[in-house]
Amino acid sequence: MKRRLFLCLPAIVLFAACKPDDSSNKNNESGKLRILATFLPVHAHAASIAGDLAIVESIVSGDVGAHGFSPRPADMERIAKADVLVFNGAGMEPWLDDLVRHSAKKDLKKVDLSIGVELMANPPVFGASDSSSGEPNPHLWLDPVVAIRQVETLRDALVAVDPEGAGTYQKNAADYIAKLRELDADFQRVLGPLPSKKLVTFHDAFPYLAKRYGLESIGYIAEFPERDPAPAELAALIERIHAAGVKVLFAETGYEPALLQRVATEAGARVSTLDTLEVGQAGPDAYLNGMRKNLESLRAAFAP
Repeated sequence: MKRRLFLCLPAIVLFAACKPDDSSNKNNESGKLRILATFLPVHAHAASIAGDLAIVESIVSGDVGAHGFSPRPADMERIAKADVLVFNGAGMEPWLDDLVRHSAKKDLKKVDLSIGVELMANPPVFGASDSSSGEPNPHLWLDPVVAIRQVETLRDALVAVDPEGAGTYQKNAADYIAKLRELDADFQRVLGPLPSKKLVTFHDAFPYLAKRYGLESIGYIAEFPERDPAPAELAALIERIHAAGVKVLFAETGYEPALLQRVATEAGARVSTLDTLEVGQAGPDAYLNGMRKNLESLRAAFAP
């Protein structure tokens, strides 16, 4: 997956002169730890573990995805105040290094949630001759079992930063992990018996989910953020989908499905939707709720 870098360098340079000193953690009026998460699933994990012991905010929020994000002065102010920065890693946030370099405190604790996770290569575009682009795929969080590993990494980091809150972080993490294990069990129970699970998605967001639950990941249609297929490529694509017997194509929440709908119509398939959870309303339950909606979409799509 190739990603374009959208970065407001002049704003960062101007803001660098206003960086605060590195006097101490918990330096805000509430006395609470300040945790800054990059986007929705990372924020959900952090909010669930921290509970009332920390102020948890997101850099990327609302309807702006991490792919096209450009830091604003308010984002730079948040990272300048943060004690802990939590990010997905694996190339998901290519703008983050510059933001940290120009705006963060020197003692900022950085927590990379891809550490300890076996990364997968990007899957091929549907029908492509090559097996992979060779780049690591960053969509780790869409596998609930990997999400448990991410939660464990974050729990340990928070305990190290704030030992006084260790008991709370450990209990909250245990409760949250129990919910993630239940989510994993439900995915296995619901998807396991289904006879046909051919997965064709719009972008390359679901290889971890597919591998975990035995979905037949045939490929994806559009390279993001590159271009839509040319007419000849589109015709060949439609023919390949028809020949493979694919009955459902999965659009993604937050992206216009017009191209996918056209391909589906001409290939005799229908369109369903999966959510990468990159945009939407943040909160401690955002990841769990979003993944359960994805499970229902997959069940409905693959049901005989």
